[in-house]
Amino acid sequence: MNLSTRLTIAMVALVLVTIAVTEALTYGNLLSIAVPRSLERLGGHVQLLATELEAVVRGARADVLAFAVDEMVDGGSGDITDRSSIFAAVERRRLASRFSAELTAKPWYDDLRIIGIADGGREIVRVNRSGAGGAIRAVSDAELQRDSDRDYFEKTITLAAGDVYISPVELRQNQGAVEVPHVPIMRVAAPMFAPDGRRLGIVIANLDLRPVFDRIRGAARQGSHIYVVNDSGDYLLHSDPDREFGFQLGSPARLQDEYPGLMEMLRSDDTTPRVIDDRSGERIGVAWQKLRLGGGPRVATIETLPYAALIAGATTIRDSSALAALGAVLGALVLAVIIARSMTQPLGQMTRAVESFSDNQPAVVPTSASGEIGVLAKAFARMDAEVREKTAALTREIEERSRLFDLSPDL
Repeated sequence: MNLSTRLTIAMVALVLVTIAVTEALTYGNLLSIAVPRSLERLGGHVQLLATELEAVVRGARADVLAFAVDEMVDGGSGDITDRSSIFAAVERRRLASRFSAELTAKPWYDDLRIIGIADGGREIVRVNRSGAGGAIRAVSDAELQRDSDRDYFEKTITLAAGDVYISPVELRQNQGAVEVPHVPIMRVAAPMFAPDGRRLGIVIANLDLRPVFDRIRGAARQGSHIYVVNDSGDYLLHSDPDREFGFQLGSPARLQDEYPGLMEMLRSDDTTPRVIDDRSGERIGVAWQKLRLGGGPRVATIETLPYAALIAGATTIRDSSALAALGAVLGALVLAVIIARSMTQPLGQMTRAVESFSDNQPAVVPTSASGEIGVLAKAFARMDAEVREKTAALTREIEERSRLFDLSPDL
């Protein structure tokens, strides 16, 4: 391997090592910035989703309290329980009209009811979406049911004025069986009192969570997964609908089965987004927001993002830098070849000059070269000239003496 090749390899290797070290340090610095910022954005996004879910339940809580207080202040509640009174019928129609307006304005309301304490907890007013094509309608008297044995009635009727019962999130049932298609619901209820303090019944709103769940599900970005779980880790919302409400459907599916250790994090006070390993060992970014819906059941909204997506910005910069580095290496290779040749060509001429010097051949040296090689070439040229001059003089001297020797008869 000649000197030119060795110089080229050395220079290119130096460039490669420099670029590799620089790239590694730069990429490490990028990751130290990109990962926390991506997790921060993930946390902000999941907080917005949790706020949307909380707003629906908090609004329903305010509505049922308003209904209960309005009826107590107006004094109308005492009339609507009397089915023989004309005034009661007018009051029920007024309430039905008001409930219809609420359902029209709020698509997440499945129905609104007033249930009396008398007559086995018979419904007094019920407005729902049981009309043709989901139309809003006030249920006829013949369709009103008795609900005194229902869990939500028993828990609400004993509450103090101003208190609200909020049920866990569950699938809607009909006569004890889960309805198909599945409808996730919550019940928000408050007790109703007469102006004299007597308990009259409850006002209750059934919330259809499909609209808000659909919005949350649709907010998932490419590669991310959004979940809503209850306090036990059961999935209420999952990217795979078959894993939702498994605790009601006989096939429990829980967060802790898919993400070991995450449930313990949810129960701690630290809500900082972080990078964890899922069940398969893959690294993911995760953020969550804990909340009590309307002050009732505890749930958590969770969003996960693959680590590759978490560092996508840094990876893009790294790849762009790698392309630029490749260009730099190619440029360095060309430059190294040029520099190596410019350095070794004069040295080659000097080598050939030395070889020709020993053969008493004319020496051609790069006296025009710059730097030390040029100085060396000029010195060699002077030495060559001096040696040749002295050699010529010596040759002449020898020839002269030989001629004299030949002409002298005494020798």
